[in-house]
Amino acid sequence: MDGHPGSHYVARMALELHAPCPPFDLPGTDDRNHTLAELGGKLVVVMVSCNHCPYVIAYEPRVAALAKEYAPRGVDFVAVNANDATRYPDDGMMPMKARARERGFTFPYLRDDSQIFVRALGARFTPEVYVFDEQRTLRYHGRIDDNHRDVSRVTSHDLKNALDALLAGGEPPLTTTTAFGCSVKWK
Repeated sequence: MDGHPGSHYVARMALELHAPCPPFDLPGTDDRNHTLAELGGKLVVVMVSCNHCPYVIAYEPRVAALAKEYAPRGVDFVAVNANDATRYPDDGMMPMKARARERGFTFPYLRDDSQIFVRALGARFTPEVYVFDEQRTLRYHGRIDDNHRDVSRVTSHDLKNALDALLAGGEPPLTTTTAFGCSVKWK
């Protein structure tokens, strides 16, 4: 739960497996809008992200590596930041642009000021990932892996395992895991 006084926190239902990806048309750090329709990959990974969360910061190198590794296999990655930038100025578009440059993101980093898309996903955390298949239905939702602190101690590569299984025509070993991180900062 978002502990900010006066917060308008409302419990959100997570998008159900096999539900369609909500459409979006959001501005990116590359100064253009991006839509779900423009993504042509076999799979689409949507990561609910932000700039200031230590969990996101720890996972960014792993996600960037996965995006580079899976792009040739037809997987599109998109990161979406919906945090309230009035309360968390580090999550505004200008700091996002600096972050995308510094980290060398090869995928769109989008701003959801209205929070409509991220609410439609039922997201609660940063980071939280959603994998959609070619028909853009949800096939995996949850965490990236089971250890944000130390990549050498990861025992369950949940996102990678889901991508590999889906690209091979199978089902992910786990379709839902519990994401962990910072709460999305709702308006």
